[in-house]
Amino acid sequence: MLEHDPAKCHCGSSSWSLDLSASRYTCCSCHRPLWMPMEAAPKDGTTILVYGAWQTPISPAVYEIAFACWDKELGWWQFDGEEMLEMLYWMRVPDLPKLD
Repeated sequence: MLEHDPAKCHCGSSSWSLDLSASRYTCCSCHRPLWMPMEAAPKDGTTILVYGAWQTPISPAVYEIAFACWDKELGWWQFDGEEMLEMLYWMRVPDLPKLD
């Protein structure tokens, strides 16, 4: 399931906890979900968030977040736009906010 340690949190903390029920690491300081190395990304068709670089004709590369899922039949990542040049980290799509 989750075999790699997450990336250091943007708040600077390197302490994290694992929520096995959600298969998600969270920061112990700010309680936000943490980004995981791409090697640990699920290849079961689950839609995830990916942080990586897009190649642009004008500038070298632009780092952004995109939705992606692994296509089992084709054997590569499908994106909500063009294919990323370099995929660095992933995280599960957070739960939607609950409306009253």
